[in-house]
Amino acid sequence: MKNFFLALHMVSMCLVIGTLFLQSLTVVFRLRLKTAEEVQGIKKIQGRVHKLIYYPILATTIFSGIYLAIKTELFEKGQYWIYWKLALLGVLIFLGIMNGKQIMNDSLPKKYAMMVHIAIFIIGAWMIYLATIKPF
Repeated sequence: MKNFFLALHMVSMCLVIGTLFLQSLTVVFRLRLKTAEEVQGIKKIQGRVHKLIYYPILATTIFSGIYLAIKTELFEKGQYWIYWKLALLGVLIFLGIMNGKQIMNDSLPKKYAMMVHIAIFIIGAWMIYLATIKPF
């Protein structure tokens, strides 16, 4: 059962980071569209992806991660990398909320919208590094 949840966690984590990365990238691309009809169509698709794909995958990732942490007793063994990974998860969730707000209304200028997807990529890479190497 542990292997199933490990595979589920890895796949869902990749999908969460990939979905956030692509959504933030499409926000930047949407800022280049000329007509209001194109913008409204893209906003509708982005909103559906964010609500119907991102949030369920995020919940799957969190619950499978909690199951694995409890099953392998990570919190009891003094493996402090898991706390850093949880902190990065909090930042990633915050960026996802920012991304959702940006989808609904263009509140960020283009250069800041671009920085959101760069931050998503870097945080995702650090989370994978922490889980793979377990440095402390």
